[in-house]
Amino acid sequence: MRKIILISALFLLNRLMAQQDFILYHMPSIPQITQVDPASFPDSKLDIGLPIISSIYGSAFNTGFSMGDIFYQNANGIMMPDVDNAISKMSNENFFILNGSTDLFFLGFRKGDNFFSFNVTEKLDFTFNYPKDLIILGMEGNGNNLLGRRAAFDGLGFDFTHWREYAVHWVHDVHHKFSYGARLKYLYGMENFTTDVSYMGITTDQNTHALTFDMNFDFRTAGLPLVMIDGDIPAIGAIDMNDSAMMYQSGLDGANINNYLFNRNNQGLGLDLGFNYHLNDKVLLEFSVLDLGFINWNSYTANSELAAWDYTYDGIGNPISLFGNGTSVDFLNDVLEDSIEESLKNNYQYSNASYSTSLRTKIYASMEYIVDHNNFVSLSFYSSFVRKRWRRGLGIAYNYHLGNFLSATASYSIYNRSYSNLGAGISLNLGPVEIYLLTDNVLAFGTLNPRDNFLNNNGSSSINVDTKKVRNGQVHFGINLTFGRDKKDKPIDEADENRANAVSSGEDKAGESTTTPTSNKKAKGGSSTRTVLPTGKTTTSTPKRTDYNSKGNSNQKSKSDKSKKSSSKSDYNSKSDKKKKKKTRKGELKTKVKESSPKGSTLRKVSRKL
Repeated sequence: MRKIILISALFLLNRLMAQQDFILYHMPSIPQITQVDPASFPDSKLDIGLPIISSIYGSAFNTGFSMGDIFYQNANGIMMPDVDNAISKMSNENFFILNGSTDLFFLGFRKGDNFFSFNVTEKLDFTFNYPKDLIILGMEGNGNNLLGRRAAFDGLGFDFTHWREYAVHWVHDVHHKFSYGARLKYLYGMENFTTDVSYMGITTDQNTHALTFDMNFDFRTAGLPLVMIDGDIPAIGAIDMNDSAMMYQSGLDGANINNYLFNRNNQGLGLDLGFNYHLNDKVLLEFSVLDLGFINWNSYTANSELAAWDYTYDGIGNPISLFGNGTSVDFLNDVLEDSIEESLKNNYQYSNASYSTSLRTKIYASMEYIVDHNNFVSLSFYSSFVRKRWRRGLGIAYNYHLGNFLSATASYSIYNRSYSNLGAGISLNLGPVEIYLLTDNVLAFGTLNPRDNFLNNNGSSSINVDTKKVRNGQVHFGINLTFGRDKKDKPIDEADENRANAVSSGEDKAGESTTTPTSNKKAKGGSSTRTVLPTGKTTTSTPKRTDYNSKGNSNQKSKSDKSKKSSSKSDYNSKSDKKKKKKTRKGELKTKVKESSPKGSTLRKVSRKL
């Protein structure tokens, strides 16, 4: 039974295996990109998130083992558990991370070169740090591999935080060259459970089988129900479930839900920062730091600390000689429990003092190469701070745009011993309605049907991609309303391109204007011409009609007449052209940054013109 329970627990730990939102970082068409890239400039004028369903995010991540490490397929095609193999693949310190969030409110709008957004988000974050010896103890007991040595649980710990985030975001675009943004967050804490383990272990003597416990740890809680040890030692939580007045005040009974939602004195601040820079018209550099902040916990707090507790139990040699012929097993158990409890009381402390916790800081860095107007390739670095250690990841992504209608991304990433992470994301714009679905690892969905999808069935009914090594899974989806989205025009045509090259290269003589036809169509009175002045500005003019006797029959004009008019016009303007030459400064013509990126520019994220 013990093995069945443990195997079931290991299986559940891997049902939702997750990554860290690599895909969203490369989807500029989604307004929620600013939550991971505060410097990204959305290409819409107004974004409205539908309550709750605008952004639903869930992820889980396990470093210890994969699904393929727990199960194998025997010769008869039957799935069999192999916990020993899973244990052999673990490191001494392993993590299981679970987090989720949903936007209760989201509003964003553009004003000039600035973009502002406001959002209210409900968030959950859970981390379980489990040492390898803990799994061995649960599977084999304190014999076999643990006999004669210390079973180390030094890294054992739980961290859980439920909070609400009220955020104000601002991003500024500077000439479509670079942008910077910041998000200031007010944090409202709901519940917290955090541990800090200095050391913890059990040693079994291989000769006498005596048990020696050595522990030094503390755990702090806020807003959680009270748990008692043997009915008289408070351990976890401060809210007494048997106290009706306290239950009503805390709002946990549901009768006063307003106190639970809004009247807790757990407050904090958070900050997100981002900076994006176009190195040139082909390379975009991005950097962001998220969740710099803390929460002060003051409501319904409890602090439990066990300081330097060492206890050895070597059994009772001859209970009859000690207690007499009437000694029972229950009596001996009571004696043992009383002995341990008495030893714990001497080293255990409980208080209701306030405390603070830090957010899990994250860092994103990316270099994106702009292939053309619709295709983008990027290399990204990710790191998060988990239980006093930085956990790093690396990923590559390809992003494709089909106008404003569709945006799609595919990615591959590596994160903390996990190498089977194939991500995909799609965003559809159906008028003002935007629907998106993202995942950092599509292979994780194969674990929902392990019989067909991650076992090697000799080629029968199994998918071609090996999902046995999957450790992560993540999903992010939502529905937004977007208005005034900038059109993603096609790249500049050949005529505009030649004109831009001529101006920027300084091929034209100083003081001379360059003209290009704006259209192949005939206009009234002649063809329109576009003039690029030495200042870099462009003007469009139409020649005046001089044949007043034609009565509108311009098509009957001879080529000679046209040439005469052209030459006479040129002679008429020759004097003014000479005067202009004297006033014109010599040297190479240079255009401003804004004008070097005409309509159809491939600058993205920094610029609202994709």
